[in-house]
Amino acid sequence: MHQNSGNVLMISDEEHDLNLFRSQFVRHYNVFTASSIRKGFKTLEEYDIHVVLIKQKMNDMTGLQFSESISHSKPEVLSIIFAESEDTESLDIAIKKNLIYRYVNYPYDDKDLKMVLDGALKLSEAEYHNRELSGEIEKFKSKQEDILKLFKRYVPGEVVSQALDSSDEQLMSPGESRVVSVLFADIRGFTQFASHLRPSQVVSFLNDYWNEISDCIKKNKGSINKYMGDGLLAVFGAPVSYIDNHTNAVSAALDMIESLGSINKKYADLLGTEIKIGIGINTGEVVVGNVGTNDYMEYTVIGNTVNVASRMEAISKKIPNSIIISEHTRELVKDEFETSGPKEATIKGKGVSIPYFEVFRKKSDNIYNIRSRRESS
Repeated sequence: MHQNSGNVLMISDEEHDLNLFRSQFVRHYNVFTASSIRKGFKTLEEYDIHVVLIKQKMNDMTGLQFSESISHSKPEVLSIIFAESEDTESLDIAIKKNLIYRYVNYPYDDKDLKMVLDGALKLSEAEYHNRELSGEIEKFKSKQEDILKLFKRYVPGEVVSQALDSSDEQLMSPGESRVVSVLFADIRGFTQFASHLRPSQVVSFLNDYWNEISDCIKKNKGSINKYMGDGLLAVFGAPVSYIDNHTNAVSAALDMIESLGSINKKYADLLGTEIKIGIGINTGEVVVGNVGTNDYMEYTVIGNTVNVASRMEAISKKIPNSIIISEHTRELVKDEFETSGPKEATIKGKGVSIPYFEVFRKKSDNIYNIRSRRESS
């Protein structure tokens, strides 16, 4: 590979940006363009791309989230992000952690950008001929394995991995804005029927229940942020992001409802009833980061997106084994899941209505139907 024949992909939701980049650099590189995150990901699957340039502010996710997403399947691809604001702290940290190659201020100077691209392509070529570096990375990961196995029992595994790779200064960073899907889930009436059980029986049931539910979330690439008695908060898109964060959240919710069958088969006689849960999901921008003291820290998500997700879960209390999603989440997943029409509920204590939708099933699934399952119970 020669630097003047490198394959460079530009991703922007502005057609003007793509046309301008193509006209400026097509004589220097093999230029590919994509007008959306999904089209960009498809191009990476179809072609041997060496360098990706992407705007930090995109509709579906940030440029940094996209770079994290492709790092799982395309670690050899170098990312360059167009920074459109002066707040570049998260991008500086990403460079230190080798998540991205560089960032360039936008609008860019074409001569400066060419110098950055040439440097990225030289590095890509060097790494192509020096793959033994990956062996050192694997050796480093193996040393962490015992520590990861221990701490992943108590906090999200992704958070542990980040902590091991970060300095104290990075751990106490002020935070980062991300577009994520937030999921709240809660067992209906648990306090009432648990009051008749011995403490050991309550703990045994909750451990079995959380094992089932946690598997559903992990399988769909989510991270459990915290357990709250008989409820939980899970996040899809932080601390690690994937292409289909919102779809993964709804798929996890459907799997959670389905998993109740085995739990109820085991515990229905002991509890005197079949357990039912409610799930609420919302998608939007949040602030994420490690908050706490020198003695104790907690990875947390903050913002109105979290509050709305909690309200979606509260709405689900009226409908056993229901999945309630916000209007924005429904817009993102409407092509993949069957939902109800728009409904409204009044927020307790605020006197205002909030729109919501109920999820019934995946459109490709002709067997599993959450609506019929709920009605049969």
